[in-house]
Amino acid sequence: MLVEEIEKNYNKLGIEIIETIYTDDYLSIGGTASTEDLAVLAGVTQQSRVLEIGSGVGGPSLHLAATYGCSVVGLDLVETNVAEANERAKARQLDHLVSFRQGDALDLPFAGGAFDVIWGQDAWCHVPDKAKLIAEIGTVLAPGGTVAFTDWIETGPIEGKAREDMLAAMAAPNIATLDDYKRYLESNGCTVVHQENVSDLFVSQYRAIMSRLAEMRETLSKRFSPRIFEIVVERNNCILEAFQCGALGGGRVVARKR
Repeated sequence: MLVEEIEKNYNKLGIEIIETIYTDDYLSIGGTASTEDLAVLAGVTQQSRVLEIGSGVGGPSLHLAATYGCSVVGLDLVETNVAEANERAKARQLDHLVSFRQGDALDLPFAGGAFDVIWGQDAWCHVPDKAKLIAEIGTVLAPGGTVAFTDWIETGPIEGKAREDMLAAMAAPNIATLDDYKRYLESNGCTVVHQENVSDLFVSQYRAIMSRLAEMRETLSKRFSPRIFEIVVERNNCILEAFQCGALGGGRVVARKR
């Protein structure tokens, strides 16, 4: 059921809409600025072997490879995302550094210690068992390696239909808190070296997105249909309301494997 929900939200039409209202290459709200902020905190270098879990159409992975010259593997559940990301890597002559493959974040298809940096950008909220995700990460991360991610997190109470609507709009089965992530990381041999609540930034970014969406009403209605535009507005308003009431927020975390 979750896989079907994710594929429905992130099919080719969904991706085109998301990129139109967010930014090219990105299915997350922060874009390259968020990637750069996280890369600095993570200490990414040309020698880094990076795994991005939940790579979408490749934005962060492509940016890291182009900017730092590091090797990157992107893993995503949706096959059409993987195909599109690989096409973009080839078109930009980055396919010698970055590749994308289809796979399950809860059953990582990589050897132990294969990566120096495990990366996530607003994607792990879609993973149903976040404790198992972090356990899987612990197996493929090299000793001394870094886990660096941003995610949509739970920051306040929200129950009943409001919670159900929020999670449905996010295509997320559940959301974790920053404390949850810290506990999962520490239980898997990692020490959190940076933990930041960036909810204010996420709220301002989402308000800007909603303003841009309103300005694009006519264009998007013609391009996709008025009904699809209304569905997009309804879902994104639900998310914005969750942000504004303090139930939903953003977190930025960096941890080192001991």
